Amino acid sequence: MEKNLLEELTELLNLIKSFKKEVSNISAKKEGFNHATGHIDAAISESEEATKKLIDLIGTVLEELNALLGLASKVDNEELKVNIESRVKNISSLLTSALTLLEFQDILAQRLLKVKGFLSDLEKSLLKVVLSLGIEEKAGDQDELKKKMEELEWKKEVSQEDVDEIMKQFGL
Repeated sequence: MEKNLLEELTELLNLIKSFKKEVSNISAKKEGFNHATGHIDAAISESEEATKKLIDLIGTVLEELNALLGLASKVDNEELKVNIESRVKNISSLLTSALTLLEFQDILAQRLLKVKGFLSDLEKSLLKVVLSLGIEEKAGDQDELKKKMEELEWKKEVSQEDVDEIMKQFGL
């Protein structure tokens, strides 16, 4: 009976060591949360800026089209006048539809803010576990993390596959 208890304790200690090692790996990635949330903030900001520019451009084009309608009224050829007015109204309608579609930016920003909030909550929970276990970071973990963070530094284009791979490396 003592042997079974001793074996179970040994097994339990091995499980605890294994768990501490896994949590230590998670702890080393805490800087990754800061980078990820930074990228989310940048995506929100860039999306808002692009949307504002598009709205301004569409507004300017709509004003120009209204000016063209005014000029079309001065055309003597009735068939040409009707054709111009019809095309200008069609373009105005398409641009108005495009303005409506730009509402995606607000929805995208809301989704990204939810993801950012989730990451923040997850980071806090993980750090609480790490602190309660008394796990310290190793120097090698920081080097590996910095290398992965450099991969996260997005250039001009990032594919969804790249994002998925980086998230997978962080266990997300």
